[in-house]
Amino acid sequence: MTAYERLADAVVRAKDGKPLSLVTVIVPSFGAARDVLRYLARRDGVANTRVLTVAQAVDYLAAPALAPRTALPYPLLEAAVQRILADEPGEFVDVADQSITSRALAGASLALCSLAHPAMSDPTPLVADMLRVHQAVVDSQRSRYFLAHEAYAAATSRIGKLGSVIVFQPVPANDAESQFLSALQRAGETVDVTDDATGTIVVHASDADDEVRAIVRLIRSHLASGVPGHRIGVFYGGEDPYLHLIHEHFANAGFEIAGPQTHSLIDRPAARSLLRLLALDPEQMPRRELLAILAERSVRCADSSGNKLSQHKIERLTRRECPIVGGSDWLLLDEIPTEHASYPTAQGLHDFVRTLAKDLRGLGAVSDWAEASERLVAIIDRYFVERPDVTTLRRMASELTHMDGVAPDPTIRAISEAMTVRIEASSGSVGTFGAGISFGPISAGVGRDLDVSIILGAAEGIVPAPHREDPLLPGRLTGWALADDIRLQHRRLQLTLGSGRERVLAFPRGSLRGGAEKVPSRWVMPTLERLAGRPVGITSWHQDTQAADTIVAVESFDAAVQKPDLRLGITPATGTEWRMRALAQLSADKRQGRLDDAIIRLGMRLRSDRLNGRFTRFNGNVSDAEDLITFFTSPVSPTRLEEWLTCPYLFFVRRILRADCLPDPDTATAVDALTRGNLVHKILELFVIECIGGQRRSLSRLLEHADDVLRSARLAAPGWLPQLWEKDSEIIRRDLVEWFACDNDDHDDGWSPDSAERGFDDVEIDLGDTAVRFTGKVDRIDRHHDGRIRVTDYKTGKANSYKDQTLANPTGSGRKLQLPVYGLFARSLGGAQVEARYWFISSKAKWEIVGYTVTDAVIDVLRKDVTIVHRMINAGYFPPMPPDNEWPDDLLGLIGRPGLERAWGALEHVPELADLVATRNGGAHAD
Repeated sequence: MTAYERLADAVVRAKDGKPLSLVTVIVPSFGAARDVLRYLARRDGVANTRVLTVAQAVDYLAAPALAPRTALPYPLLEAAVQRILADEPGEFVDVADQSITSRALAGASLALCSLAHPAMSDPTPLVADMLRVHQAVVDSQRSRYFLAHEAYAAATSRIGKLGSVIVFQPVPANDAESQFLSALQRAGETVDVTDDATGTIVVHASDADDEVRAIVRLIRSHLASGVPGHRIGVFYGGEDPYLHLIHEHFANAGFEIAGPQTHSLIDRPAARSLLRLLALDPEQMPRRELLAILAERSVRCADSSGNKLSQHKIERLTRRECPIVGGSDWLLLDEIPTEHASYPTAQGLHDFVRTLAKDLRGLGAVSDWAEASERLVAIIDRYFVERPDVTTLRRMASELTHMDGVAPDPTIRAISEAMTVRIEASSGSVGTFGAGISFGPISAGVGRDLDVSIILGAAEGIVPAPHREDPLLPGRLTGWALADDIRLQHRRLQLTLGSGRERVLAFPRGSLRGGAEKVPSRWVMPTLERLAGRPVGITSWHQDTQAADTIVAVESFDAAVQKPDLRLGITPATGTEWRMRALAQLSADKRQGRLDDAIIRLGMRLRSDRLNGRFTRFNGNVSDAEDLITFFTSPVSPTRLEEWLTCPYLFFVRRILRADCLPDPDTATAVDALTRGNLVHKILELFVIECIGGQRRSLSRLLEHADDVLRSARLAAPGWLPQLWEKDSEIIRRDLVEWFACDNDDHDDGWSPDSAERGFDDVEIDLGDTAVRFTGKVDRIDRHHDGRIRVTDYKTGKANSYKDQTLANPTGSGRKLQLPVYGLFARSLGGAQVEARYWFISSKAKWEIVGYTVTDAVIDVLRKDVTIVHRMINAGYFPPMPPDNEWPDDLLGLIGRPGLERAWGALEHVPELADLVATRNGGAHAD
């Protein structure tokens, strides 16, 4: 006779021929309560029969007796602990202001609430002071709230209100609950299971992931054989990783499920955004943190008209157009002119930040918790998008008013911690019980009525869960030792396993996280020995059980997909496994057309083309869309063509697709190389233009320009660290002094500036059947008194990568086009001779000069090299050739240099790229 059959008989006996006699059945879990009700309904024994868990029975009996007091909620218990620590920290003086301290003490106090007079002889100073804190909390809340021990006492005195009592499979979780259950058992009848349950099948896999996949296959076979989903229960030994894996794999398999959510309120955007909002410093309002909150899409950011501001526009505005870190930087938004395209975004963001900072300051200045609650609710109402989670947060915020007289005076940190306590305690469930496969921790399966009961994670170290004695709650104080906890875990496992007619024990042999080998739980060994029909060693268990038909080894994911084990069922766990099984039957060259799935076929082609070095759209060949490439319809910059020569794929992403990484003002702690070069160029432009206009050449005037430009740059870069900025700006000033001396020597040699930052967009080079127009801006053009013209491009880096540019090799083996293009432009200005040079204007570069006379031969080389770039870009060729320099590039880092290197290594033999390979290798071009 099963336990449920004996329970039904006990109910019949308790009613004693009177169907409406009151009978109360005390069950060990909520799932068992539902199963018992359904079972008794089928046996005509549910009329006037209550089914309650222990907690429900205590609440039903005690609440009326102890009214108007109510049970002390945990958040208020922790708040009371915080107040005691603030007033009299005692032994905890060094850590009294840490939230983890109040949580630990509140947890200990909550456990002691089930004891009427918690005490122990010779306690440690830590335990003694914890008892002091607990007693102070109890004394401060006794008038409004009752404790667990009072509820147990009141419930015990009113057991008669339950009518006839039947205790079904009692599993006390602590000493106080054990005493109450004993009182119930004395007052009524107990229906229990005394025999140890063993599994009917054991499944072990390489890791937890494959373990859950194997169980999915087993469940599929049961569903196919007619077992209803609600008659299958899956219970795990550890929430991590099993709760997430169950949600993932059961969803992929299309199962209807009922059990705990994998993500609680604390994991969802609204709660996360609220806590991050409360952590903001209203005086600084750090941009990075604020925009991260807005990116969660739970907080509204609108302009004065109520129109939602674009996150994309906000990012561009605060990163590139008006760099902001925080604090006074936000005032810069008010300086953007009304005619600027970003003005509406700037004004809306400025108003939002100012209003939010004001509201946070107001929240931090409240005088009591009632006002804190009111202001926090107002913040939620004003800034949060209305969703179910926000309704929950609003309710929690309104509950803060009850903390007056319980918690210390509110601060914004205390408000945040109070909300954190409530948010973390909020949990939910998915699905409807009775409409799908139920799952949960092992304790949720105690007393269930199932056809199939499955235990996951039955490996040593998971089951039993490792516990250490709490230094705040020694067993001598609570009356509940570690041995009692082990016995509790074992009993729960036995009753959960025994709740099914088919009983499955599963465990992993290892962990992909830690790599450690795992062995079966000590409580699985009796099952292994029974199924194997022989003794099984704790270290030799794998070999000792290989011949057992009901012990299933899942060797690997690949083996499970390709070679189904009939004991688990032949059906793959998911559609993905169906497809993998179909593909595994074919050779690699025949797989692409096997599946009727366009996305998978594209993915397989992508992988094949990259591995085998085929130059297709998956490797930068977009020739099928060459008509859409209009790069050369407008004048082009020679430096843009150099970008293609450096890395065509990066050029495609940045210049054709127009995708790039925005700068981050928070990480720009010092002047980067590009900014440094721009600053020096700007200073020299201002100085040279003045000289051209007739201003006397003066070092002091040059340094005045430097001071103005550097001052403006400092204001526009709030993230720069002062000490680094002082160092960098001083280096720039020293280099300018030396530049002035060199430029004076040049002036004495007969050179005079003719123009600075001279722009052009009409320089054209004939390629035969077409022409390319260039645009650009020359840093400086000088004329000599003998009629020569010289173009100069300033460089603030080192000259190493430019030294191969000579008259014999003017484009540096086809890689650098800027200097000859500038020379081509200068030839149009008229002059006896044109010279072009790079001038490396820093002491680090030792003031080196690289250049040559721009001759017809130089232009012929330029024409030949531009022809190659023009042909390949127009053809849609953007192969993943990695740059041969190590300059930092955020977009390249995002794409990944190693991936480009692997892909390029397989493409170097492609005929279409022969000219590019020759250029890269410094060799001759292909004909």
